[in-house]
Amino acid sequence: MKRKYENIDIKDEQLLVTKCIEDDRLYQEVFYKKFAPKMYAVCKNYAESRDEAMDFLQDGFVSVFNNLHKYRFEGSLEGWVRKIIVFRTIE
Repeated sequence: MKRKYENIDIKDEQLLVTKCIEDDRLYQEVFYKKFAPKMYAVCKNYAESRDEAMDFLQDGFVSVFNNLHKYRFEGSLEGWVRKIIVFRTIE
C-alpha cells in the first residue's frame, strides 16, 4: 500500500517549504523524512549518546519548522537546515 507522501515531489523545495509553513502535516512529514537522516548524523557528532542525538534532532527540527518562514530560497535548503540544527545542538 502506497503512503500518501510517496506521491509528493520532494525535489520541489519551494512547494515543500510553502506547504510546511502552511502547517500541512503531510508535507512536514515529507520534509522531516528528507532531512532527518543526514541531520541525525550531524547531531551524533555533538552528542554523547544516541538518546542525546535524538533529543538534539527533535529540538533542532522544532526550531527549523518555527523558522522556516525565514528561509529565502538563497543557497541550499539542506545547508540552511543543517545550520539551524548545529546552532540548536551547541546551545
